[in-house]
Amino acid sequence: MKQRITIEDLDHLNPNQQQNLRELWLPKRYDLALARVCVNAETEEYVDVEFSIGGIHVRPNGTMKIYDLRAVDGFRRYSQDDEGEGTYEEPVSFRKEECLPLLNIGDMIEIMDKMKFRNFHFYILAGTGVEGCEVGNFNSLLKSTILNDGYRKSELCDVLWKMICAQL
Repeated sequence: MKQRITIEDLDHLNPNQQQNLRELWLPKRYDLALARVCVNAETEEYVDVEFSIGGIHVRPNGTMKIYDLRAVDGFRRYSQDDEGEGTYEEPVSFRKEECLPLLNIGDMIEIMDKMKFRNFHFYILAGTGVEGCEVGNFNSLLKSTILNDGYRKSELCDVLWKMICAQL
């Protein structure tokens, strides 16, 4: 099962869609993201760098700095100091505005929830008989069976995990 969107999925977005995605995205530690890095200023050559986020710093003006990055493919940029000594280094940080998220299924559900699932039909229902989770809005006859009168509302991840544990 595909767990997240790919770089190829992001390539299909126009600049306006990319900007809207950046605005909807709230980066979290361990998220995967993508940034374009200049590898040759003379030829204006850029490469896409996929990385994992180690930390997020929100500045007083509201801008976000994403730091402590770990490049997924081990990307390292070559640079030279004044004496001509060359070193390879990983990108250290990016501003959120320079990145696009490689959203996983949970991230996409979270964004849709923020948008109140407008214009779309989306519904997930899971329950153990004691705990349950309902995401989206849909009237179903199964609701009353899965979410009985005394059920405790829980996070989808927790309900799914308990369902899996019961099968182990």
